[in-house]
Amino acid sequence: MSTPIITICGRPNVGKSTLFNRLTGRRKSIVSEIPGTTRDSIQTNCLWNDKSFILVDSGGIETHSDSQITQKVTDKSYESINEADHILFVVDATSGITNEDTEILRIIRKIDKEITLVINKVDNSSREENISDFFVLGLGEGINISAYHGNGIFDLMNSLEHLFSVEEVDDESIKFSIIGRPNVGKSTLFNSMIGQAKSIVSEIPGTTRDSVDSKFEYKNNDYTIVDTAGIRRKGKIGKEIEYFSVLRTIKAISESHISLLVIDSTENVTLQDQHIAGLIRESGNGCVLVMNKLDLIDKEKIKEKEIIEKLKFFPGIPLVYTSAKLKSGMSEMLKELISVNRRYRQNFSDDEIWKNILNIISSNMPPSKGKRRVYPTSAKQIGSNPPKIQIKFHNAELVHFSYKRYIENELRNIFDLRGVPLQLEILEK
Repeated sequence: MSTPIITICGRPNVGKSTLFNRLTGRRKSIVSEIPGTTRDSIQTNCLWNDKSFILVDSGGIETHSDSQITQKVTDKSYESINEADHILFVVDATSGITNEDTEILRIIRKIDKEITLVINKVDNSSREENISDFFVLGLGEGINISAYHGNGIFDLMNSLEHLFSVEEVDDESIKFSIIGRPNVGKSTLFNSMIGQAKSIVSEIPGTTRDSVDSKFEYKNNDYTIVDTAGIRRKGKIGKEIEYFSVLRTIKAISESHISLLVIDSTENVTLQDQHIAGLIRESGNGCVLVMNKLDLIDKEKIKEKEIIEKLKFFPGIPLVYTSAKLKSGMSEMLKELISVNRRYRQNFSDDEIWKNILNIISSNMPPSKGKRRVYPTSAKQIGSNPPKIQIKFHNAELVHFSYKRYIENELRNIFDLRGVPLQLEILEK
């Protein structure tokens, strides 16, 4: 199944970023009443009914502007629309149809994408009376929402359900993606793995964005590599290319369970490597850190403690050393891949979880506030791939983020979740 890309577009100040933040559940886009606040398109992986999609917040489109910056923002937005599988065309119920809306829609229609009309800022009944004006756009009735208040969001997402209804083929293979910045050896690593297997079962063309799922067998284990041409680009890349490279990287991550983060051993961990690791962790994927190009450096010169420190936000990532060029370290890498995959799919009994939660909390009690005591009332696993644990507390609002992180780290050590993100949900009893 290919992960759909849904792009939010429209003229400035119609509420695109507010809608993006509402759907993602966090303030990732800057929201302002100043038109043109969003300049760079922002993308993230989202879930709806346990199915994944990629959401893109594009900059405001202005069809008549002499500003070079404004024109660049507009061009970037149209490029994002070209990459999308579905368009959310956002208009403002308070201002009605503008000439800008009509012109933007005319251009979008030329791209030939499926479009959903989203009428935003429908915050009261008086504004509902004006929505019939939007019928002339030829996009049907549209979906009435208030992104600020959250009204109509459920209806909007249900209208997109058909994008996520593609049946997945039952596939028991270990599904992983090769991720990393340009020139770290991803393609060479890919070829080395396929070369070792000596039997490619199939190459399945993905989308028009050149994604490919490559299947192979190694020592009686079936693997599926999720990769895209975009993230294998070599040489100096421009800002626009880099943006779409990130978009395709997110897509590749979302279509796999485990990611191999490939890093050039001769350069150690860069800021871009840290950013990519953050994308993997945010997606909920397991991860194996691959320090490649060992043929170009003495292993003793690699500062492993420094590597771990720079990636401490993703604790316990297994680290392996490879030379894709010499085909060395492949067995160790695949062994770690299997281990992370096993941990990623783990299920624990409720008794086991509850017993460990009590032990963790009794050894370091959460702080109380006056007479308001904080104590756990239940704990259980509510999901896997990756493991998700729910803990209910009395006075749960007093559980600080740092204490939640303490519980998470303790559970990670107890259940050996190296390379696997643990999702912890804290609720009131």
